[in-house]
Amino acid sequence: MLAFDSVRVACVLVVLGALSGCTNGGSSGGPGTPAAGGPTYHRDIKPLVDTKCGKCHAEGGVGPFALTNYEEVHAMRGAVEAAVVSKSMPPWPAADGCNDYLGDRSLTDEQIDTISRWIADGAPEGNPADAPASVEDNAQTLSRVDLELPLPEAYTPKVSPDDYHCFFLDWPAEETTYITGMGVEPGERSIVHHVIAFVAKPDKLADFQALDDAEPGLGWTCYGGPGGGPSSAGWVGAWAPGGTGADYPAGTGIEIPPGSKLIVQMHYNTSSTAPIPDRTKLLVRTDKTVEKKAAIMPFTKIAWVTQQTMTIPAHTSDVMHEVTADPTPYLGIATGGALPSNTPVDIYTAGVHMHTRGKSGSLRVVREGAEECLVDIPSWNFHWQGSYALKAPTRFSPGDQLHLKCTWDNPEMYDLNWGEGTNDEMCLGTVYVSE
Repeated sequence: MLAFDSVRVACVLVVLGALSGCTNGGSSGGPGTPAAGGPTYHRDIKPLVDTKCGKCHAEGGVGPFALTNYEEVHAMRGAVEAAVVSKSMPPWPAADGCNDYLGDRSLTDEQIDTISRWIADGAPEGNPADAPASVEDNAQTLSRVDLELPLPEAYTPKVSPDDYHCFFLDWPAEETTYITGMGVEPGERSIVHHVIAFVAKPDKLADFQALDDAEPGLGWTCYGGPGGGPSSAGWVGAWAPGGTGADYPAGTGIEIPPGSKLIVQMHYNTSSTAPIPDRTKLLVRTDKTVEKKAAIMPFTKIAWVTQQTMTIPAHTSDVMHEVTADPTPYLGIATGGALPSNTPVDIYTAGVHMHTRGKSGSLRVVREGAEECLVDIPSWNFHWQGSYALKAPTRFSPGDQLHLKCTWDNPEMYDLNWGEGTNDEMCLGTVYVSE
């Protein structure tokens, strides 16, 4: 998943909740007495917190406070309720009813109501022997790690609160290899907000080396992507806080030729902590052969990129651009030669990418006059973008079409258009596909 409301917003919610006294939800005293048949921490709340919140809200994690035991959850119960009722946490921007996804972090209305009732009853601890009630945890996992690729050296964020920086990682294999899974081991969990990995094949390395050479120090500043021009680097994976890594769909993998390098785009957020040195590791599963070659395919309107036709005028809101097209005639170009053109593919994951003025975005398949929703983000937040793994892949055949739609609010005094910088915008769909 490509890395998702932001940590900064969560922190604001927490601070406001604490200042307003909402951390004393329910009774103002200590732990309450369980109501007859009412929810208790060990039986009802702990399983939810562990599966939906605990991977970020742990000691040293990107969450602004830990939620690993009863005392911690009880102390922050009002802030927890405010965040889950507003649905700002757990971060899951995808709309309900679009598709079914692996690793869904969202809470159901029933689960949110359970948390609210628990707090209203005084947040009783209950009996530890009653735990745990079963809660579906469909999080993806990385089954093995064949390569650990750390940043070349420790890097301390220089831009506050958000620093987007790209680094080369040497690829050690001397023969063609396939990436079949990816994860991340953050060096400093408190500041690593997301990581996106790309592959620069040998014939494209010079584009990025020029960026690295032009900027003093380790790596180079990057924002919308790694730079280097359109199609210079292919996506190979992404990570966001709470993720543990994931295998790619069984039998599939992304080809990495010898002589390639990986590029990692690090997003550091220092809104709740001082900048500190970080040396994050990329964790990679590899195989020498796969049944089906795969690729993360970008999809957009070429005229937006080449002719700057994606104008978003100054002082406007709800500006919409969309494109509907069949990408299979250009599949070979779009996947860097990984897949042949004019052939059907399976779509396993889908995502949408915009910048900070984005308002909403969606990606759908259109076939025979009907639409199949892949992903719908009704309230875009640049800090919680990601890709969404479908529980069941969908077959896309020549003649089918992808429909990508983005909307923006532009309060600036200047027009926006397509570009890589912070004062530019994008409307890009991504899908993980295989033959």
